[in-house]
Amino acid sequence: MKDEASKMDLQSFPSEQIYRRLQAVEARWEILFHAAPDPIIIGDEDGVLVCNPRFEEITGLSSEQIIGIPISSLPRCNTNSDNCESLVYHWYHPKREGKRFTWEFTNVLGNQIFLDMQIKFVEIEDNMLRFCIGRDITWETRLLQDQKIAISQIDKNIAQLAALNDEIRNPLTLISMSAGIEEGPYQQRILEGVRLINRIVDRLDQGFTESEKVRRFLRRTMDEFMPEIDEQDIT
Repeated sequence: MKDEASKMDLQSFPSEQIYRRLQAVEARWEILFHAAPDPIIIGDEDGVLVCNPRFEEITGLSSEQIIGIPISSLPRCNTNSDNCESLVYHWYHPKREGKRFTWEFTNVLGNQIFLDMQIKFVEIEDNMLRFCIGRDITWETRLLQDQKIAISQIDKNIAQLAALNDEIRNPLTLISMSAGIEEGPYQQRILEGVRLINRIVDRLDQGFTESEKVRRFLRRTMDEFMPEIDEQDIT
């Protein structure tokens, strides 16, 4: 009887050890999930199963408000359906797995938020789970928008500057030619005036060149600064 009990203890030991290890792994995963600096939501076709604190912080929504509801019924989606158009599309299309997209929405504080998102589909026990992780690109997006406005203004200024230069130089050329043909008491004063105005226009040309350099720099940083995000037309 004692031998049988010892044998049962030996048989149960591996399973208990595995169980404890699984508990330790689960505890570590829970810590990592809650400490992740990026917003994460996990769900299935029916809706959201869990989200981490960072997701709650960015959206202003608590877990109680969103767990168990369909992704298209998120409070941020109800206020404006455009807020979740990209998210809903990628959530229900496994073929778009791994494709990056932008989720734009307004949080509960009224702030416009931009998240660079990716969804990974994982099948567990006949249930297709969505592991969705985002990166807050709000600051970068606003900077990009400001740069676009700056480039647009520079383009407008350059066009006006080029037109102004032509309007000044063309009549100056005619004046210079006329003064050179006919000598008179005011010839030198006229030519000196032409040279003075030409120097001013040269400075305008230099400003034109510098503005063009700034425009090219901003355009280059716009192209390099933002990551390439999938812009699939989902309409």
